[in-house]
Amino acid sequence: MDLFYKIFFNLHSWNRYTILAGGVAVIFFAVQGLRNKSDYGNAGKKSMYLYLSGLHFQLVAGLVLYFFASPVTTQAISDFGAAMKDSTMRYWAVEHAFVNFIAIAIAQTGSILLKRKTDDKSKHRAALIWTSISLALILLMIPMGMMGIERPWFRF
Repeated sequence: MDLFYKIFFNLHSWNRYTILAGGVAVIFFAVQGLRNKSDYGNAGKKSMYLYLSGLHFQLVAGLVLYFFASPVTTQAISDFGAAMKDSTMRYWAVEHAFVNFIAIAIAQTGSILLKRKTDDKSKHRAALIWTSISLALILLMIPMGMMGIERPWFRF
């Protein structure tokens, strides 16, 4: 396995836990804030920052893998017609990348809209809704067997 590919593949694989932790934290603080009618404070802001930072890093690592390093996507791009007929190749060439890209766009949109809100209840609600949607899409696309594609949970 090429070293460049292995480095980015492992970074991409392990970063999913940063994303999951950040997304769960955003949802937790949003629910807590709505229940307690509390201010949208530093904990919510920091968890959203962690979530978005993880997503943006994941996007960059994923794009490097998709266009330069991954032998699977390189093969799929070279013969896209054949890749669309193979469910595993189609998953990596289209489904995984497209749905996760949409999830990142949804999370980023939610963050922008959250910053425009003036009252704390609206901020908590926006964080909860937009992050929940994006995290649900991400969970569908993590290759742990949910879509028929399975990969190890931990890479060493």
